[in-house]
Amino acid sequence: MAGQHLQRLTPKQLALRDLEVARAELAQQTGLVAEEWSPRAVMARSFERYRVAWIAGAAVAGLAALKFITSSGRSADSDDGLKVGSRGLGTSGGLIGMLTVPLLAMGRKAVMNYGMQFVQSWLQKRAEEGVPAPATTTE
Repeated sequence: MAGQHLQRLTPKQLALRDLEVARAELAQQTGLVAEEWSPRAVMARSFERYRVAWIAGAAVAGLAALKFITSSGRSADSDDGLKVGSRGLGTSGGLIGMLTVPLLAMGRKAVMNYGMQFVQSWLQKRAEEGVPAPATTTE
């Protein structure tokens, strides 16, 4: 019966039906591509693939930002009278120091957690491989 129904359709109707099927498939594929190349998915794949590079880059950027924030921005010989005092914003005992201490503690904790996970996974992998015991010779 389906073959008889297809024979009754005109070439224009067949083309329109094929166009609708193609549009539906295109919409489905567009949705898949949008999911695959969304910024979140791209970043997640990048984090997985280049985890060490991201950690190193974040550490370097953090150190550079810390250096930029803590530096007074003036040379040692400037005599304009605007030098930061011993309790000002530019010293480690000032506002920046009070803000960076908790941040450094959180960063240290994150690095330690990552390190522990890395070591545990490495040890599990080594245990699963079945490292052969050293051969003992008896004479």
